[in-house]
Amino acid sequence: MDRIGRKWPRYTLVVPWTLLVAGVVLELSTPERVSASPLLALACVFAGSTASLRTTVTVSVVAVVFEVLSGINQGVFEAHEVVENLFVALAGLLAVDLNRLLGRYGHRIEAVETVARAAQLALLPVPPREVGDLRIAAVYRTAQSDARIGGDVYGVQETPFGVRALIGDVRGKGLGAVSTVAVLLAVFREAAEEEPDLVAVADRLERCLEREGRRRGGLEETEGFTTALLAEFPPVGGRLRLLNCGHPSPYAVDADGIRSLDPGDFSLPLGMGPLADTARTVDEYPFPDGASLVLVTDGITEARNHDGAFFTPLTALGDCDSGDPDAVLEALLRAVSAWSGPSPDDDSAVMVLNRCPAPQGARLPAGSTRAR
Repeated sequence: MDRIGRKWPRYTLVVPWTLLVAGVVLELSTPERVSASPLLALACVFAGSTASLRTTVTVSVVAVVFEVLSGINQGVFEAHEVVENLFVALAGLLAVDLNRLLGRYGHRIEAVETVARAAQLALLPVPPREVGDLRIAAVYRTAQSDARIGGDVYGVQETPFGVRALIGDVRGKGLGAVSTVAVLLAVFREAAEEEPDLVAVADRLERCLEREGRRRGGLEETEGFTTALLAEFPPVGGRLRLLNCGHPSPYAVDADGIRSLDPGDFSLPLGMGPLADTARTVDEYPFPDGASLVLVTDGITEARNHDGAFFTPLTALGDCDSGDPDAVLEALLRAVSAWSGPSPDDDSAVMVLNRCPAPQGARLPAGSTRAR
């Protein structure tokens, strides 16, 4: 790893020394008119850009000393020898200065990444491992390797109405999308705790985005929207309720296999509610103990391979253990990386929620039954 945090192949550690040795051998085994100073200078510069400060100084000193001693043996006062000595010495000085400059730049990058990581955890904290009777595994990946925050959002909240979850994708990039993510998540946590049904939660989020659009003006006011999926796990009954606002459908993984939970009626994304002719509707599904719900953003469903074909999560999750949310998450991420490569083209978020089996002998509230 160099001074600004880039990972170089292992062989680069020996390249400066290899160049240095090659220069020495060339100088000692060739006629006087053949000069090895370009190789010695290259060794210095290569060390300055890829190695530590100590290695850079050592390589530069060895190169300069050898060039001077070689010149003394051949007549140091000749003009071309003086020029070669100065050339190697200047390369060594530049290499040391370059290394120190890259070191300061690397410290700044590290500080910025530290702040970015802290900001991400503050704006989009990692969901807890357990909420209510659910076990959770989640991951967030940005398309830019140096970025830590993007436009995807997810959250989980335990409420009087059961555990509620949100996953969404904000239109746009940059600080505007990050600001919307922060506001959206804060409003979701409040609305999930207070509103009796998912439609009312979606309405609160809709009003939030309308206020944000008016505050920002421009395209954000007229074209800003967020695709979102709201999920609710009632405390009893083994059921699952979903409200899909233009978001990729989730997947249910259980003992019977995997299936896509497509909505009966597609609702418009949040921020576009006034354009809809009908009210949003909630779909309900059986969700037995041991089942997992996989929520994704379009960074997963729109991942492409070299032929331009879209990734299909259904095939990736067919053989995974539905009772282990970490196994489901890892299986999906491995399949996406194998399909489109390790560097994603778009931000992506995945959240897996698994309903833990009830302990044997646990009693349910009177009059309630678990759906099977």
